[in-house]
Amino acid sequence: MLQMFKELTEVQSYWVDLMLNPLNAVSNVVISTDQRQVTVGQQSVFSDVHPCNPCDFSAFDVVGTQHFSSGKYYWEVDVSGKIAWLLGVYSTPSNLNRKKSSGFVFNPSVNDSNAYSRFRPENGYWVIGLQNKSEYSAFEDSPTSDPKVLTLYMAVPPLRVGVFLDYEEGDVSFFNVTNQGSLIYKFSKCHFSQTAYPYFNPWNCPVPMTLCPPGS
Repeated sequence: MLQMFKELTEVQSYWVDLMLNPLNAVSNVVISTDQRQVTVGQQSVFSDVHPCNPCDFSAFDVVGTQHFSSGKYYWEVDVSGKIAWLLGVYSTPSNLNRKKSSGFVFNPSVNDSNAYSRFRPENGYWVIGLQNKSEYSAFEDSPTSDPKVLTLYMAVPPLRVGVFLDYEEGDVSFFNVTNQGSLIYKFSKCHFSQTAYPYFNPWNCPVPMTLCPPGS
């Protein structure tokens, strides 16, 4: 426990003050006036009349206003009360002609593995997520069109998640701040083809995600 606390304290020394911006011109999120909180828009993806593409959740993509091409950075996100979310790091892939990941239409009564098909390092996403209230996952590359989904065990469900980016080392680490700063998951040897952005996705849960101020 002491070692976990020491590691968390070390990465927290790189805490940066972030603000939020939608990643796409057409979005279905509401960002607070102080740009620290994001909530899914009132017109949900389950609506029959939706201005965004129903075959992906890109309308929920949110990134930090700051972007990084070197150095070490840390931020924390309050996810308390949420039953679904995604967060981590995004970097635009260098191969713009890459094969597109399979699309999906979300149906709450179906457990569709393709719902997370684009969230993989090959497509520029180093993320972990929560779905169905208690299923935590990390998404790695695989030989198929769908990512390799790794189930993450949580002794204590995180109400607050810390994200640490070491650009030069190619590391993206996630910490359970609620559980003494225990390491949730770590992506290693990441290849960022361009600048990296903090990434947030409130998914289909109306409870907001909130950026925590440094030192809070």
